[in-house]
Amino acid sequence: MSTIDNQAFEWVARKMARGLSDAESAQFDAWYAADTRHQGAYVRAMAICNAINLATAPQPLAAEPASTRRGLLQRVALAACLVAAVGTLSFSAVRQDTVLTTAKGEFRKVPLQDKSIATINGSSRIEVEFTRTRRKINLQQGEAWFEVAKDKTKPFIVEAGDARVRAVGTAFAVRRFARGTEVLVTEGTVEVWSKDRTAQRRLLAAGERAFLEPQASAISITRQPSEVNRKLAWREGNLILKNQTLGDAVADFNRYSPKTIVIVDAALAGKRLFGQYKLDAPELFAKDVSTVLAVPITITADTILIGQADNAGSR
Repeated sequence: MSTIDNQAFEWVARKMARGLSDAESAQFDAWYAADTRHQGAYVRAMAICNAINLATAPQPLAAEPASTRRGLLQRVALAACLVAAVGTLSFSAVRQDTVLTTAKGEFRKVPLQDKSIATINGSSRIEVEFTRTRRKINLQQGEAWFEVAKDKTKPFIVEAGDARVRAVGTAFAVRRFARGTEVLVTEGTVEVWSKDRTAQRRLLAAGERAFLEPQASAISITRQPSEVNRKLAWREGNLILKNQTLGDAVADFNRYSPKTIVIVDAALAGKRLFGQYKLDAPELFAKDVSTVLAVPITITADTILIGQADNAGSR
C-alpha cells in the first residue's frame, strides 16, 4: 500500500476505536483537504472498514481495550491488501444506499462516507441515504449515536418514526420506543420537529434530552447532562443505575443479555437501584439484586428469574 493509503487507514481506525481529540480533528481536516488523493484514500479505507463490520460476527458488548484497537489496525491493513489484490473500490460503490443492522447484544461503530460515524446499539436497524444535496438516516429500529461531520451544504437528518432531527456538525443519539422517540445531545446543537409539523421546531444543546410522542403537539425538553451520559454508557459496554427502577434496569439488560431476565414478583419492579455493570454480566446484576432486596433468584440455561410468585391467593 502507498503511504497515503496507510495514513487513511490510520485515521479511520483511530476514529472508529476512540474518536479524535480537537487537536487531532484539526490535523485530520488539514490532511483531508490538502490533496484529492487523500480524500480518495479515505473513502477506500472507510469502505474497507464497513466491509469488515459487515463480515464480522456479532460480539458481546464490552469496553474496548488498547489490544482491540491494535487488532483493528491489523485487520484493516489486511483488508486493504485484499482489496489491492482484487482491484480498486470505486467511489460510486460507497455512495450506494446502505442498510446497517445489529443483532441483540451487538455493538457496531461504522464510518459513513461523509466522515461522520454511526455507533449502533444492539437490535437496531438504520438505512443510510446520501445524495448530492442531503444526508439522510432512517432509524427504523433501536438506537444509534451519530458524530456528524460538518458540511453546511448537506444537512444531516435522522428520521425516526414521527420524529425528525437535523444537525450540521455535532454529536447526538436517537432511540426509538413504542411510545415515541428520544433524542440525546452530547455535542453542539440539533433541531427537532415532528413529521407532520404538529409539534413546534425546537433546538437542543449539549446535555439536553428531548422526547417526541407520536402526534404530540409539543416536544418535551429537559437539561440533564449526567442523565444523557448515563443513558449512553452502552457505548463503553456499561449499564449505569442511578435510582432507576428494577423494571427499567431489567428492560435495559434484556436488550443485550443472552439470558432473559424475568421479574417473577411484580411488586419488585418499582424498587430503586444504584450501581454500574457490564452489559454482558446479567448474572452478577441478578446476584446483587438478590442481596440488596433480599429476594431469591433462579438461574437456568436461558433465563434468570428474580423473586418468587405470591401463592397466598391460591391457598
